[in-house]
Amino acid sequence: MKKIILLLILIFNVLILHAQKLYIDGKVSNSEKKPLENVTIYLLKQKDSSIVNYTATNKEGKFSLKIDEVKEPSILKIDAEKLSYSKAFEKIEQSLSLGDIELSKKEVITIDEVKITVSPVKVKNDTIEFNAAAIKVRPDSKIEELLKQIPGVEIGNDGKITANGKEVDQIMVNGKPFFDKDGKIALQNLPADIIKNIQFTTTKTKEEELSGKPPKSQNTTINFNIDEKKNKGLLSRLTLGYGSDKRYEGSGLLSYFKGDSKISLLASSNNINSKSISADDVFDNMGRGRGSGTQNSSSGIQKSTTIGLNYNDKLGNDADLDNLSLKYSKSEMETRSKVSRTTLLPDYTLKTNSESNGDNESKQYSFETSARIKLDSMTNIYIMPSFSKSENFSLSRSTSSTLRDEKLLNESTSSTQTNGESNTFAPNIYFTKNLKKKGRSISANINTSISETKNDNINQSQNTFYKESDITTDNRNQLQRTRGQSNNYTFSTVYTEPISDSATVSFGLQYNSKLSLDVRDFSDFDPATGQYSQYNTRLSNSMDQKINQFSPELSFFLYKKKFNAWSNVNFDISDMKVNSVFNGQLYDLQKSFFLPRYTVNFQYVFSDRKRLTLMNSSNFNIPDAEKLIPYRDESDPLITYTGNPDLKNTWTNSSNISFSSFNIVNNFNYYINAGFTYRNNDIAQYSQYDSSGKQIVTYSNISGNKNFNVSSGLTKTFKWKDNKFSINPRFSMSYTYNNGFINGQLFKSNSYSFNPGLNLSYEIKDKLTIKPSYKLGYSLSNYSNYRVDKVNTANQSLKLELTNYLFQSRLIFGNDFEYNTNSNIAPGFKKDFYFWNTSLGYSFYNKQFTAKVKVYDVLNQNQSVRRTITDSYFEDREDLILKRYIMFSLSMKLNKFAGKKPKKK
Repeated sequence: MKKIILLLILIFNVLILHAQKLYIDGKVSNSEKKPLENVTIYLLKQKDSSIVNYTATNKEGKFSLKIDEVKEPSILKIDAEKLSYSKAFEKIEQSLSLGDIELSKKEVITIDEVKITVSPVKVKNDTIEFNAAAIKVRPDSKIEELLKQIPGVEIGNDGKITANGKEVDQIMVNGKPFFDKDGKIALQNLPADIIKNIQFTTTKTKEEELSGKPPKSQNTTINFNIDEKKNKGLLSRLTLGYGSDKRYEGSGLLSYFKGDSKISLLASSNNINSKSISADDVFDNMGRGRGSGTQNSSSGIQKSTTIGLNYNDKLGNDADLDNLSLKYSKSEMETRSKVSRTTLLPDYTLKTNSESNGDNESKQYSFETSARIKLDSMTNIYIMPSFSKSENFSLSRSTSSTLRDEKLLNESTSSTQTNGESNTFAPNIYFTKNLKKKGRSISANINTSISETKNDNINQSQNTFYKESDITTDNRNQLQRTRGQSNNYTFSTVYTEPISDSATVSFGLQYNSKLSLDVRDFSDFDPATGQYSQYNTRLSNSMDQKINQFSPELSFFLYKKKFNAWSNVNFDISDMKVNSVFNGQLYDLQKSFFLPRYTVNFQYVFSDRKRLTLMNSSNFNIPDAEKLIPYRDESDPLITYTGNPDLKNTWTNSSNISFSSFNIVNNFNYYINAGFTYRNNDIAQYSQYDSSGKQIVTYSNISGNKNFNVSSGLTKTFKWKDNKFSINPRFSMSYTYNNGFINGQLFKSNSYSFNPGLNLSYEIKDKLTIKPSYKLGYSLSNYSNYRVDKVNTANQSLKLELTNYLFQSRLIFGNDFEYNTNSNIAPGFKKDFYFWNTSLGYSFYNKQFTAKVKVYDVLNQNQSVRRTITDSYFEDREDLILKRYIMFSLSMKLNKFAGKKPKKK
């Protein structure tokens, strides 16, 4: 292990030594010799006007632009509001100091017949803005292609987007979500030629956005602004496909926008396990890599239908409708699984084999809206009401058997039918007011959640227990009716006071009230009446909970150019009252808690793209009421649960350190993260098994459980002409120590996992993309006081994505290939398999129509097999998964955009 870490450190150091060594510096002022802050400086290659690097001036007007050697003609540009400066270089082989630079009135610069009238990039505070007109993409490109051409932006093999080494977690259009904040629908549907500029900012919470507080997030938000000259348009996309085994797909998107108004309608239906309307150019809704268990893909075969409406608008000068969304979805899922679980005990092991299959149908209705109301220049109200309703019906069948040393202990056969419904209403309001003194503000937040659930469950099971002396049975035919109500009310208020130009302190108070009622009634089937009319008192129960909590909070925030820090200390004052009934017996519980918690963060900024972050937090968790009440729950014939009123609160302490660096000149970034978590008075199951293999579970506190993890990775990109090659090695490891109880005895487990991997990507613009990747997962668990000393497993995944663009991208040929292997799998489970998808598409009629033929799982070997290792058992599982089919599809996109009409003179 030490050798691996030393090797990684050596690789990082070698690559760091090759980072940029040159710089261009100077001091920028206007004609009055006044220093200019936040002026953008950038270096362009003369041949194609591509950006080499960019920066901005500080308060003193100084700047330092880091570069590598530039062995071709280039131009340095400095841009302010109405002033500019430019200087040409034949080549740059050493650092340059330009001294004092006085800006003059802007001029038009010509580079190889390309006129630069606006800056290709602007830097202002924490916002970087790129002019879309300066980015060269095909006329028919989508906005995803714009991102690929922006310096510092990387789209990984897994689709994750990073900007200057930071993860992108929100994508907006005109400052508002385009259906979803992940932006996939926008990236794959909006045309690039309607975009005016692309802005990169640090992601802010709604409180930070409205109050003007500095952001605490380490992630990035991308915002695409539509050109005002093309502020009116209609965007449409339709895909229809049908194939073998009656496989089908259909999706459509229609979006109309004019200025600040945007209304969009989407619809999708398929039976190929696709849950999203977003479709790529190669595989449509089939997606990429949807097969293997290593992808964490959902098991089963799903038929889904989705209809959605999204509306954004500006309601007036002082009101914005950020989002109004209506959505209906229906899902029909077929599942089938085979499981082999080995439970580890001190003196022996239990092996449980089970098989199950089921059908599930669900419907969801949802309404979400958010609007901002500006009462005056200092006061804002943000309202976010939402409502959701779901209905579900399921039918499942299962069989299982448990053996001890090949001796049968019990076997079970069951059939379950469930009808359920749930409703949730959440009206949330946020208020903020900035006071006259800069940085001083007050805010209040009301979060409410009101939910109700109803379920009718018919369970028919036959359970046989083979004891030493006799055979017993526990056969059931019951109707279980559960009713649940939960009301959560949270009110919080915060006062923020600046104590300097870069430091603030906040005083807050939060009140939370939770009211819940859960009722579970069992009724046995009466053969005489043919009804479920015999009330079963032994299994029925109810629980009424009331929890009130006050939480005063003190927060501190310091924001400097080179570092920032924030911390908060809370005291949770809670009162819990529980009234419950189990087996006809009343249990009352009343407890009070006074528990502190804190969080401390520190971040040092070496440069705009290099930073170190430290974090430590500590908190207490109150045990769930279900674990505190000394009831006896026998609703499951194979497991009996009993609570423990003497449980203590769990204390958790977590620490994390991370370092990230991004070199835009060398297209090189890397990160290192390390974290440690320690838990005291952890709540563990105290379980015992009787001679028939039936499990009896209660709960107990245990201390000393801990986890340590390290992850690292780097990305290096090489660019020349229209070629782009990226290498992305990564590594993660974790160590987990657990101790607990099994079959009445103390156990200890030490688990290690190692996960090295490598992603490569090679692209010839508009012609070829190759993305190979390899991932190894190795886990090892050592046990004490078990009959089994250790369990280990290794899985490997080798993938290759190959896409060819021919005849000016009219013909697209895509292939995704994957090989998976998993060692040490139980007999009866396949250890390895190949998975291959292929697609051939041709675009015609100005690329508005595309015809495709696609084959999913060409070799018909797709599998979903995985091994799970815990501190008390290891399990092998195989699930039903989608198999080979061939599909023909036709896609149509018709977009029409218009701009403002010229004013009549």
